[in-house]
Amino acid sequence: MTDMWDDLFEPPDPADVLGDLHEVATSVFDLCYDGSEPEWAAWAWSILTRAGLAAAGTEYERGELVLRLLALNMFHREFCARALDLGVPGEWDVDPDRVLGDHPRLHPVLLGIIAERRSLDLADSTDPGDVDFDVSIAATALDALVRSEYRRVVPLLVQAAGPVDLAASVWASTGGGARFPLPDTAVRELTAALTPAGHAALEWVRGGARRS
Repeated sequence: MTDMWDDLFEPPDPADVLGDLHEVATSVFDLCYDGSEPEWAAWAWSILTRAGLAAAGTEYERGELVLRLLALNMFHREFCARALDLGVPGEWDVDPDRVLGDHPRLHPVLLGIIAERRSLDLADSTDPGDVDFDVSIAATALDALVRSEYRRVVPLLVQAAGPVDLAASVWASTGGGARFPLPDTAVRELTAALTPAGHAALEWVRGGARRS
């Protein structure tokens, strides 16, 4: 039986939770038409907020927040690829035009600064020492930096939400009208309906959701 409070509880607006990152979130959390992915992103972001990983005092730190948001997207896409055959496991690709640009996106110059401070080698092979942020290099930088943030935020997400609830929440986000956190009844129903691929994806989450 559903708790009466589940019907009364109204989750916060994703735009309020994500602030100026909401535009970026809606542009990348779009795997399923009419899904609840932006709402899932806001819920996952609230977990990072409670852990002190969603605040920025400088533009550099805000750039890192964009990378953390993309790390959540990387996890979400990986689970959907493993459990629902929506994509190819191990492959994550984001169009730099959706992420890079003027505020509220991540400015390409700031991307280069973050890459340099983290000692990420992006020097153009034709002129060592110069960093040429064309499309391919920007994509390479994004991938490397997002993977770095993934290793930081996803284990925290798994621990805070719990593997079963987290897996169920991603599954639910592919449909419309989902509210997060999921009520216990919804978690049980989704878990009971897991396919063999879904069970394998759940075990992947239980193992720490590591990516190669």
